[in-house]
Amino acid sequence: MLVLILLLLIGLILLWVGSDFVIESAKSLAHKLGLSHVFIGLTIVSIGTSLPEIFTNVYSSISNLKGMPASGIAVGINIGSSIGQLTLIVGLVALASTLRTTQKSLERQGTFILFSILLLLIMGMNGFISRTEGIILILAFITYIFILSREERGRKKKRDEHKRFLLEEPLGAVEFRTEKLRRQPVIISLFMLGGLGLLILGSKLVVENALRITEVLNLTQTFTGVIIISVGGFLPELSTALKGIIRKAHGISLGTLIGSNITNPLFSMGLGAVISGLRFNKSLLVFELPFWAFTVLIVVRLLKRNMRIEYHERREGIILVGLYFFFVLMKVVFFRHV
Repeated sequence: MLVLILLLLIGLILLWVGSDFVIESAKSLAHKLGLSHVFIGLTIVSIGTSLPEIFTNVYSSISNLKGMPASGIAVGINIGSSIGQLTLIVGLVALASTLRTTQKSLERQGTFILFSILLLLIMGMNGFISRTEGIILILAFITYIFILSREERGRKKKRDEHKRFLLEEPLGAVEFRTEKLRRQPVIISLFMLGGLGLLILGSKLVVENALRITEVLNLTQTFTGVIIISVGGFLPELSTALKGIIRKAHGISLGTLIGSNITNPLFSMGLGAVISGLRFNKSLLVFELPFWAFTVLIVVRLLKRNMRIEYHERREGIILVGLYFFFVLMKVVFFRHV
């Protein structure tokens, strides 16, 4: 059992480090190719923080095709990670730093997250997300990116300000600080390939050992995904938050922390469904999805007053961190075997 737990932890760490490698390498190549900061923010940063969930979904779906069902792991990591970001990560930032957003961004993200949850509720009612429904989820994500990119093109005069909003305190496990490395696309590409390799290996270790732990402890796959594996999903956002706090950043963008709340249900789960279809535990309709929607409304309510939470306003941070542990407690006590 200890070996399984150790291998699972190694897998989660590989997912975290691998995503950092890929994001930083991709950003460096994008700069080298002359791509805009807006494009980088909308694609590399927004999708990059969801790489652990995406690769776990892909490997879980491949396991499904091989006759080893792992849908619960795939669905659980996305939902659990999204709830953890909205509560634990945002709450920790609110306790130690300043969390900021704009009214338009808050309304847009809140609306799209709730829309994503509603889609999952509707699709999950029959206990299965089909390939066709997976395509619908991916198309919804592409529509979101398209709407976002159109808005950004219409705000070119505020480009410098918004560039900081999109990319402030990006993930940085691998930072190409020297000009020599920045001028070597081959070296940067090798780092990216190395990161992809770590993600592939990490997702394999996570899924295979999570399935074994589930069997040994007689837990449901959904429980393992939501409570245990999801921690690996929000490690990139936790890394971003901690770096911002350590560097005493003036403010940390809400969008940077919770972008995966849109990417996870639409793109990540959509991709997994397209590959093999995903079994959807109906218990998620009773507890996890309603709780997720509830936390979205709480975060929007706390930020609605002045579009920021200052570090001295500890009440908001305590509420959000408390919500996460309340969620875990409820899941362990009442929904462990469903």
